[in-house]
Amino acid sequence: MENTKAEVLDFIEKCEQLRKSKFIMATTRIKDVLKSIVNSRALYALFHAVTQKFDYVSAKRKYLVTVHEGLLNRSRMLLPDSPADKLAFVFCLLVEFDHDSINFNEFLQQYFPEDGSYYSSFHSFCDKAIVCFEKIVIDLFREELECPSGSEKNTVKAPDPAAAEKLSAVSILIAREKNIISCSDMSEQDKQDGISMLSELESAVRGGRANAVDAILRGYEYYSACHGNFSKLIDLLVTATE
Repeated sequence: MENTKAEVLDFIEKCEQLRKSKFIMATTRIKDVLKSIVNSRALYALFHAVTQKFDYVSAKRKYLVTVHEGLLNRSRMLLPDSPADKLAFVFCLLVEFDHDSINFNEFLQQYFPEDGSYYSSFHSFCDKAIVCFEKIVIDLFREELECPSGSEKNTVKAPDPAAAEKLSAVSILIAREKNIISCSDMSEQDKQDGISMLSELESAVRGGRANAVDAILRGYEYYSACHGNFSKLIDLLVTATE
């Protein structure tokens, strides 16, 4: 599919089919969600960006938690705070389920025991993981999704897949960079300065202001250097905005 809006709508449909499916069809529906990502230029670029530097092994240790309570062990799945890491974590889990490197049935029984039935465990997993997974993508592509179609198409600029790829990648990278700043030991004023600069960068990219993008990136690179070259994404940001 060439149209970004159609690709994202297909992804949303596959997520909804997964959430509403019977448990017996779950692994097939997971495969369908992953295929919708692979078959979309914009979504593929998005998930490539969020997983490129994501430490999935450490994330599993952090977010798949087992607590010892007396003679019992109780497990639960948590989700990262940042939207980028949420996308990366859920995506990597789905890939593992699809490859059967994590058995989906055993995962559900361990981390979503509920009433002991696979049906309840599966739908509890969907409510926690797939709903937010879908919502983040909808938020990122809201402009494309709200673009009128049909008879109004001639009066509205057609979605540009390449521009959508760039914007989605930049938005995710900026979200991750803001999270790095927020969790740093900088002063509150320094944190605010960096976050404001990143917000201006995203606005400039969205508005197609190439000169402003270049100027803000140079300023942000200097900002990172002044704080110990903390930025882990500056090279990716430069590449994504070219």
